Amino acid sequence: MVEVDPDNVMRRTRADNASYVIDQVRALGLNPDPTSRLMQMRQVLSQGYIPSHDSKFQVALEAEWDMQHLGFIFDQMRVHGDNPEFRALVKRLLKDSVLSQKDRENSPGRDTQFELYLTAICQHAALLPVDSAEPDVTCTIEGTKFGIAAKRLKSLSSVENHIRKGAKQIAKTKLPGVIALDLSLARNQQNLPIISKIQSQWYVPLAQLADQQFFDEYHQDIYRWVAEKGVLAVVVFDFRVRLHIDQHWGLEGMTCWLCTARDDEQANQNYKAFYAGFLRGIPNLADLDRA
Repeated sequence: MVEVDPDNVMRRTRADNASYVIDQVRALGLNPDPTSRLMQMRQVLSQGYIPSHDSKFQVALEAEWDMQHLGFIFDQMRVHGDNPEFRALVKRLLKDSVLSQKDRENSPGRDTQFELYLTAICQHAALLPVDSAEPDVTCTIEGTKFGIAAKRLKSLSSVENHIRKGAKQIAKTKLPGVIALDLSLARNQQNLPIISKIQSQWYVPLAQLADQQFFDEYHQDIYRWVAEKGVLAVVVFDFRVRLHIDQHWGLEGMTCWLCTARDDEQANQNYKAFYAGFLRGIPNLADLDRA
């Protein structure tokens, strides 16, 4: 289990990072609409301090998540700037409402953002070559090509459907693969930040407990859903915006892994290689299993 450090992933101010993201989008020949989520976020962040009673406060909190991930994505993926496929993906991620909870049926923007975040992690870890290809992302470790199927869930009722789809995608590629699930909105459907001092203090053990309970409930089903599909593991991502004791806001992230290789020796070796390689690319990583 790993945690993203609460400090900003970027070493830029929030306003500077938002401008950087927009500049990178425009460098690809794309012109974000002034009403798009990214432009609205930049406008809010450029205003400086936003009090909690301000109508734009929710937008500022949402930007804490989106802009950090997008800044990291562009830092890692600028080498792909002349790639028309990367440009097409960036064009797609411009979609969606400003607040993620408003897109329950269709969210191509943030779905693509999650895929590109995984791609950027692989790029950062130098798991080269890295491509946005079926199942969603591919990377290479010690000569072995791996696939990642990215699934961003809106509710826990869709767990089986998404895992089955991810397993089918991986099986189709014939690559050893991992299914990455973003459960952030599924677990926090109102997209509420953590503001309670007690909840904030206990964030890490509570997040660990949620992941353990998820796999306790679903692990036997997961083994069955991915059987014979080449799936090495299911990894859960969960992101929350949290108010810290010193009254500053930060983006938190937690990942937890379930190895599905079972008794297959080669699959277990592949899993260990992927796990170690992929973790090197997660920004501001704290490995709680080795603490």
